[in-house]
Amino acid sequence: MKDFEIAVYGLGVMGSSLAKNLISKGFRTALFGKTQGERERFQSQGDYAVFSTEEDLVKSLKSPKIIFMMVTAGNAVDSVIDGLLPLLDEGDILIEGGNSYFKDSQRRYRFLSEKGIHFLGVGVSGGEKGALTGPSMMVGGSKEAWDSCGHILKRMAAKVGDEYCCSFLGKEGAGHYVKMVHNGIEYAMIQVIADVYSVMRDGLHLSHQEITEIFHRWKDTELSSYLIDITAAVLGKNDVDGQPLVEKILDVAKQKGTGSWTLEEAIARGVYIPTICESVFARYFSADRQLRFDGSQALKATTIPMTMENHEEKLKDALYLAMIVSYAQGIALIKKASDDYGWEIDLPLAVSLWREGCIIRSDLLKDITKALTQSNKNILLSRNFGDLEKNQQALREISAKVVETGVAVPTLMSVISYYDRCRTEKMNVNIVQGLRDCFGAHTYERRDMEGSFHTAWLEGEE
Repeated sequence: MKDFEIAVYGLGVMGSSLAKNLISKGFRTALFGKTQGERERFQSQGDYAVFSTEEDLVKSLKSPKIIFMMVTAGNAVDSVIDGLLPLLDEGDILIEGGNSYFKDSQRRYRFLSEKGIHFLGVGVSGGEKGALTGPSMMVGGSKEAWDSCGHILKRMAAKVGDEYCCSFLGKEGAGHYVKMVHNGIEYAMIQVIADVYSVMRDGLHLSHQEITEIFHRWKDTELSSYLIDITAAVLGKNDVDGQPLVEKILDVAKQKGTGSWTLEEAIARGVYIPTICESVFARYFSADRQLRFDGSQALKATTIPMTMENHEEKLKDALYLAMIVSYAQGIALIKKASDDYGWEIDLPLAVSLWREGCIIRSDLLKDITKALTQSNKNILLSRNFGDLEKNQQALREISAKVVETGVAVPTLMSVISYYDRCRTEKMNVNIVQGLRDCFGAHTYERRDMEGSFHTAWLEGEE
């Protein structure tokens, strides 16, 4: 009987969590897993059913048929689409909720539109637990599809008061683009936290217990956020021998590609995101363990022991500014992409979706949403965060001291560079333009008159 409201295709960790989420919300849900192991995650009882073939799955759905695909991003998604297409009717809806590259979502949107099938690319953030209890969901693609099934997606999502952390952000790949940049911001925030940890451990030589206690205290300050909460939890976890587990973890960080995509887009769009950039390269560089070992033996530095009065307060102030800057860089990239691609993304709405359910949720997002509602300028210029004088002063002092001490925290230092770049009325690239014209006749513009100019800079030139 064709009475199921939605199907979930793919019952891996995330797919099964989203399926359980739908079922718990009272939606009649059809489920499909390619392997027996996936299907055995569910017992066929209650208002759902598990199917072993695509044909039976599709036949079980009422029209328009809505299928939420949760398979590995990349070619696997295209393979699933190719398999489902012959079974679908015009007006049916395919939703793709993996960590897909936004250009793949653009391509799929256009391809399926030509076939009369609606496509939604949904960025899902919150991990396994969020998928189960309520993730943040950033939706792009077909507005008609959103109007048809948006109520289901909203019910799955996290809530802040009466507002769902799920909304339609724009056509084509807009949803996965915002999710990609969300992950870029996540990279930056994680790494600035790690850099602050390095200042405490390697600069100030605080004990592990002292560092753990500081992060616990920060949970109830303006730094209140999911990442600060779990940092305190990770630092507080002991191994079976009673020693801090985090100190036994290999210092090589991995990634799944969204950070690199964010950098590629920043270059393509011409948007300055140094903190996100340094956070991605920190993971790349961490893999070169041999160089780091050899360097620790061969490279010397003249260093000064680090001392700092009121270090806990100053580090808190610096990290607060670093978090604002991390958001600012990502939001600036989303804004530029929205303009370039014609997506018309509502920035306050997009950012409001991060207030609950996702990895970068924090109390700061209330003020950021307010700042974006008031002005489309870079949020660093907003007064909603109070006077940042104390914060930049703290970060400036920390940056100077870590250079003297020889502690490598490039992500944290990129924050003060970004801050200073934003307050530099006249940049030094006038000399860059002069040099380009000198060696390549690339021309330059002048501050005091209109037009393009070329100068014979060297003796003997005309």
